[in-house]
Amino acid sequence: MTSIKIPLERHELIPLEPLSLPGSELSETCTWTPRRELALPNELLHKILLTVIADSVHSICVSQGDTTWERSMMDTLYHVSPVFKAISTELVIKAFDISKTARKDDQSLLRTMREIFMYLSRLGMRLRHPSDWDSVSFQTIDCSASSIVFAYALYLSCISLRRNASRSPRDVFESTHTVILTALTQSETLCNRVLPMEMTAHLVRGVQEELALARNGLTLVHSFADLDSYATSMTILLPHRDSDGDGPLSAIYAMIHTALLKVEAVQDSYTPALSTRRQTNSPIHELPGVLVALRKVHALPFENNEYDLRKRIDRIVGGWSGWCPFLNQDVGVVVSVAIGEEDSVMATGS
Repeated sequence: MTSIKIPLERHELIPLEPLSLPGSELSETCTWTPRRELALPNELLHKILLTVIADSVHSICVSQGDTTWERSMMDTLYHVSPVFKAISTELVIKAFDISKTARKDDQSLLRTMREIFMYLSRLGMRLRHPSDWDSVSFQTIDCSASSIVFAYALYLSCISLRRNASRSPRDVFESTHTVILTALTQSETLCNRVLPMEMTAHLVRGVQEELALARNGLTLVHSFADLDSYATSMTILLPHRDSDGDGPLSAIYAMIHTALLKVEAVQDSYTPALSTRRQTNSPIHELPGVLVALRKVHALPFENNEYDLRKRIDRIVGGWSGWCPFLNQDVGVVVSVAIGEEDSVMATGS
């Protein structure tokens, strides 16, 4: 039996027995074939590749970074091994409902997937570059269409619509959000048609977060519109308090209390949710009518009411003033309030 000798630093030679693999002979080129017991089970490979593909598709749509690898991942997976190729092919054919014509051979399938990923990437450009708003939309799909493609197209379009509607007039904001809620519901329905279900796990979570943002945004806009109206009514009633009594004002106090309850219920979830969407951040004070209404209602006197309105309004102002430097501009009021404080201090600005 021939020995293999390895030179050491002192030029000593140590004889080694030849490498022997179970069930195989050492070839002249020393090609090594892994033992069967070292290979991962296909079920685990299936899970790993499903996660890789699902994560990559979502990154292509929403990531702010470079997604070159993700867009070419199918080419990469094809070159890893025959097993990777077979599993990844099975997953994308099922998830993206690839037709027989589009998958008649490897090159056709890879070309189809590249077109899909490029289309989704271009849709995601709306989030990265708002100036490209009109460059692509779900109404001009130029790739192989499927439930998952439509679902992502609706989701990405809704994010862009929400961002642009935040600085629109109230009526436009409300009509746009009605469309957004309908489209997101359709996107969620489409997700339920995609198999495996894990392929749309990120998308489903994103759709649910967007639904919450849209609903909370509508609640905030409606509530502050009500507060604006109540503030106007209270301004009219105050001069006639002595003759009319406290009844009309008490009714206004109750309505302001109800509107504040709605604001307080959603503001703590709305702002943190936006922190994960910095590219589509629309703070509460930028929503239509919110800042104007808050200024009006904050300027009103609230005396002897059972709802603690002054402290609650001051708490909202204090909580927002840190990231809204113009909150009290033009009303000549500077407020120093911290959330949870018992007292507020108000001074007239110069």
